[in-house]
Amino acid sequence: ILDKYVKAIGGRDAIQNLKSRTVKGTVDLVPMNLKGTFESYAAPEAKGFSKLTIAGVGNLLEGTDGKTAWSINPIQGSRERTGAELLQAKLLNNFYRDINLAKLFPKMELKGIEKVGERNAYAIVATAEGLSPETWYFDTETSLMLRSDFIAIAPEGNQPMTSYYEDLRPVDGVMVAHRIRTQTPSFEIILTSTEVKHNLLIDDSKFARPKI
Repeated sequence: ILDKYVKAIGGRDAIQNLKSRTVKGTVDLVPMNLKGTFESYAAPEAKGFSKLTIAGVGNLLEGTDGKTAWSINPIQGSRERTGAELLQAKLLNNFYRDINLAKLFPKMELKGIEKVGERNAYAIVATAEGLSPETWYFDTETSLMLRSDFIAIAPEGNQPMTSYYEDLRPVDGVMVAHRIRTQTPSFEIILTSTEVKHNLLIDDSKFARPKI
Protein backbone atom coordinates (compact mmCIF):
# COMPACT_ATOMS: atom_id res chain seq x y z
CA ILE A 1 0.00 0.00 0.00
CA LEU A 2 2.82 2.42 0.88
CA ASP A 3 4.73 1.62 -2.31
CA LYS A 4 1.61 2.29 -4.39
CA TYR A 5 1.11 5.56 -2.52
CA VAL A 6 4.66 6.74 -3.34
CA LYS A 7 4.10 5.86 -7.00
CA ALA A 8 0.72 7.62 -7.04
CA ILE A 9 2.14 10.90 -5.78
CA GLY A 10 4.87 10.96 -8.38
CA GLY A 11 7.48 8.39 -7.45
CA ARG A 12 10.53 8.36 -5.23
CA ASP A 13 12.85 10.03 -7.76
CA ALA A 14 10.53 12.97 -8.43
CA ILE A 15 10.09 13.58 -4.70
CA GLN A 16 13.82 13.34 -3.99
CA ASN A 17 14.42 15.97 -6.70
CA LEU A 18 12.54 18.50 -4.56
CA LYS A 19 14.72 20.61 -2.28
CA SER A 20 12.10 23.04 -0.95
CA ARG A 21 8.40 23.88 -1.10
CA THR A 22 6.76 27.28 -0.74
CA VAL A 23 2.97 27.52 -0.46
CA LYS A 24 0.66 30.52 -0.25
CA GLY A 25 -3.10 30.66 0.00
CA THR A 26 -6.21 31.43 2.04
CA VAL A 27 -7.45 30.16 5.39
CA ASP A 28 -11.02 29.80 6.69
CA LEU A 29 -12.04 28.94 10.25
CA VAL A 30 -15.47 27.32 10.52
CA PRO A 31 -17.95 27.99 12.14
CA MET A 32 -16.40 31.22 13.47
CA ASN A 33 -16.48 32.76 9.99
CA LEU A 34 -12.88 33.95 10.38
CA LYS A 35 -10.80 34.35 7.24
CA GLY A 36 -7.23 35.16 6.37
CA THR A 37 -4.14 34.13 4.46
CA PHE A 38 -1.30 31.67 5.03
CA GLU A 39 2.20 31.01 3.79
CA SER A 40 4.44 28.05 4.50
CA TYR A 41 8.03 27.11 3.76
CA ALA A 42 9.58 23.64 3.95
CA ALA A 43 13.03 22.18 3.35
CA PRO A 44 14.95 18.96 4.12
CA GLU A 45 16.19 18.10 7.61
CA ALA A 46 12.71 18.79 9.03
CA LYS A 47 12.83 22.53 8.48
CA GLY A 48 9.44 24.21 8.36
CA PHE A 49 7.76 27.57 8.89
CA SER A 50 4.11 28.61 8.65
CA LYS A 51 2.37 31.95 9.11
CA LEU A 52 -1.40 32.30 9.38
CA THR A 53 -2.79 35.83 9.35
CA ILE A 54 -6.37 35.83 10.63
CA ALA A 55 -8.48 38.98 10.42
CA GLY A 56 -9.32 40.21 13.92
CA VAL A 57 -6.94 37.70 15.55
CA GLY A 58 -3.46 38.44 14.24
CA ASN A 59 -0.49 36.33 13.16
CA LEU A 60 0.00 32.71 14.21
CA LEU A 61 3.56 31.55 13.60
CA GLU A 62 5.13 28.09 13.91
CA GLY A 63 8.54 26.86 12.91
CA THR A 64 11.31 24.34 13.33
CA ASP A 65 14.93 24.40 12.21
CA GLY A 66 15.10 20.61 12.47
CA LYS A 67 16.54 20.72 15.98
CA THR A 68 14.32 23.14 17.89
CA ALA A 69 10.68 24.14 17.40
CA TRP A 70 8.69 27.18 18.46
CA SER A 71 5.36 28.97 18.13
CA ILE A 72 4.20 32.56 18.47
CA ASN A 73 0.56 33.62 18.62
CA PRO A 74 -1.59 36.31 20.27
CA ILE A 75 -2.98 33.85 22.84
CA GLN A 76 0.13 32.07 24.14
CA GLY A 77 2.81 34.54 23.13
CA SER A 78 6.23 33.17 22.20
CA ARG A 79 7.29 29.73 23.42
CA GLU A 80 9.62 26.87 22.63
CA ARG A 81 8.17 23.45 21.88
CA THR A 82 9.94 20.68 23.76
CA GLY A 83 9.64 16.98 24.60
CA ALA A 84 6.99 15.02 22.71
CA GLU A 85 5.71 18.23 21.12
CA LEU A 86 9.16 18.84 19.57
CA LEU A 87 9.32 15.21 18.44
CA GLN A 88 5.94 15.57 16.72
CA ALA A 89 6.90 18.87 15.07
CA LYS A 90 10.03 17.30 13.57
CA LEU A 91 8.05 14.27 12.37
CA LEU A 92 5.30 16.35 10.74
CA ASN A 93 7.89 18.59 9.06
CA ASN A 94 10.06 15.77 7.75
CA PHE A 95 10.48 16.93 4.14
CA TYR A 96 10.73 13.42 2.69
CA ARG A 97 8.17 11.96 5.09
CA ASP A 98 5.97 10.48 2.33
CA ILE A 99 8.72 8.26 0.95
CA ASN A 100 10.05 7.24 4.39
CA LEU A 101 6.87 6.32 6.27
CA ALA A 102 8.05 2.76 6.99
CA LYS A 103 11.29 4.07 8.56
CA LEU A 104 9.66 6.87 10.54
CA PHE A 105 6.86 4.64 11.86
CA PRO A 106 8.37 1.25 12.82
CA LYS A 107 5.04 -0.16 13.98
CA MET A 108 2.17 -0.44 11.48
CA GLU A 109 -1.10 -2.34 11.35
CA LEU A 110 -3.65 -2.61 8.53
CA LYS A 111 -7.08 -2.14 10.13
CA GLY A 112 -9.00 -2.98 6.96
CA ILE A 113 -11.09 -1.03 4.48
CA GLU A 114 -13.13 1.95 5.67
CA LYS A 115 -15.17 4.68 4.00
CA VAL A 116 -13.83 8.21 3.55
CA GLY A 117 -16.81 10.03 2.12
CA GLU A 118 -17.90 7.88 -0.83
CA ARG A 119 -14.45 6.34 -1.32
CA ASN A 120 -13.12 3.05 0.00
CA ALA A 121 -9.78 3.37 1.76
CA TYR A 122 -7.19 1.15 3.39
CA ALA A 123 -6.83 2.25 7.02
CA ILE A 124 -3.33 1.89 8.47
CA VAL A 125 -2.50 2.61 12.11
CA ALA A 126 1.13 3.72 12.37
CA THR A 127 3.19 4.46 15.48
CA ALA A 128 6.43 6.41 15.75
CA GLU A 129 8.59 6.00 18.83
CA GLY A 130 7.49 8.23 21.70
CA LEU A 131 4.23 9.40 20.11
CA SER A 132 0.59 8.37 19.89
CA PRO A 133 -0.45 6.41 16.78
CA GLU A 134 -1.56 8.07 13.56
CA THR A 135 -4.16 6.58 11.22
CA TRP A 136 -3.86 7.01 7.45
CA TYR A 137 -6.52 6.31 4.85
CA PHE A 138 -5.36 5.39 1.32
CA ASP A 139 -7.85 5.26 -1.57
CA THR A 140 -8.16 1.62 -2.70
CA GLU A 141 -8.29 2.70 -6.37
CA THR A 142 -5.98 5.73 -6.69
CA SER A 143 -3.65 4.83 -3.75
CA LEU A 144 -3.67 8.52 -2.70
CA MET A 145 -3.97 9.48 0.96
CA LEU A 146 -7.48 10.84 1.56
CA ARG A 147 -7.35 11.44 5.29
CA SER A 148 -5.12 11.24 8.36
CA ASP A 149 -5.93 11.21 12.08
CA PHE A 150 -3.49 12.10 14.86
CA ILE A 151 -3.32 13.55 18.36
CA ALA A 152 -1.81 17.05 18.34
CA ILE A 153 0.35 17.69 21.40
CA ALA A 154 -0.20 21.14 22.91
CA PRO A 155 0.27 22.81 26.32
CA GLU A 156 -3.46 23.40 26.69
CA GLY A 157 -4.12 19.69 26.24
CA ASN A 158 -3.77 17.08 23.52
CA GLN A 159 -6.31 17.45 20.70
CA PRO A 160 -7.56 14.84 18.21
CA MET A 161 -7.15 16.13 14.64
CA THR A 162 -8.56 14.80 11.38
CA SER A 163 -7.18 16.12 8.10
CA TYR A 164 -8.71 15.60 4.65
CA TYR A 165 -6.51 16.01 1.56
CA GLU A 166 -8.49 17.34 -1.39
CA ASP A 167 -8.02 18.90 -4.84
CA LEU A 168 -4.82 16.95 -5.50
CA ARG A 169 -2.95 18.27 -8.54
CA PRO A 170 0.57 17.70 -9.86
CA VAL A 171 3.21 20.38 -9.34
CA ASP A 172 6.58 19.59 -10.92
CA GLY A 173 5.51 15.97 -11.27
CA VAL A 174 4.47 15.53 -7.62
CA MET A 175 0.87 15.43 -6.41
CA VAL A 176 0.02 18.22 -3.96
CA ALA A 177 -3.23 18.65 -2.01
CA HIS A 178 -4.38 22.20 -2.79
CA ARG A 179 -7.11 22.04 -0.14
CA ILE A 180 -6.57 20.62 3.35
CA ARG A 181 -9.45 20.53 5.83
CA THR A 182 -8.48 19.85 9.42
CA GLN A 183 -11.19 19.15 11.98
CA THR A 184 -10.59 19.71 15.69
CA PRO A 185 -13.09 19.13 18.52
CA SER A 186 -14.21 22.79 18.39
CA PHE A 187 -13.64 24.07 14.84
CA GLU A 188 -12.48 23.30 11.30
CA ILE A 189 -9.59 25.04 9.55
CA ILE A 190 -9.49 25.02 5.75
CA LEU A 191 -6.26 25.83 3.92
CA THR A 192 -6.69 26.50 0.19
CA SER A 193 -3.44 26.83 -1.74
CA THR A 194 -3.29 29.40 -4.52
CA GLU A 195 0.45 29.09 -5.20
CA VAL A 196 2.81 26.13 -4.81
CA LYS A 197 6.47 26.43 -5.83
CA HIS A 198 9.36 24.01 -5.52
CA ASN A 199 13.12 24.42 -5.30
CA LEU A 200 13.18 28.11 -4.43
CA LEU A 201 16.17 29.07 -2.29
CA ILE A 202 14.98 29.53 1.32
CA ASP A 203 17.40 31.11 3.76
CA ASP A 204 17.87 29.17 7.00
CA SER A 205 16.91 32.30 8.94
CA LYS A 206 13.31 31.69 7.82
CA PHE A 207 13.13 28.68 10.17
CA ALA A 208 14.78 30.34 13.18
CA ARG A 209 12.73 31.56 16.14
CA PRO A 210 12.19 35.33 15.75
CA LYS A 211 13.66 37.59 18.42
CA ILE A 212 10.81 39.53 20.05
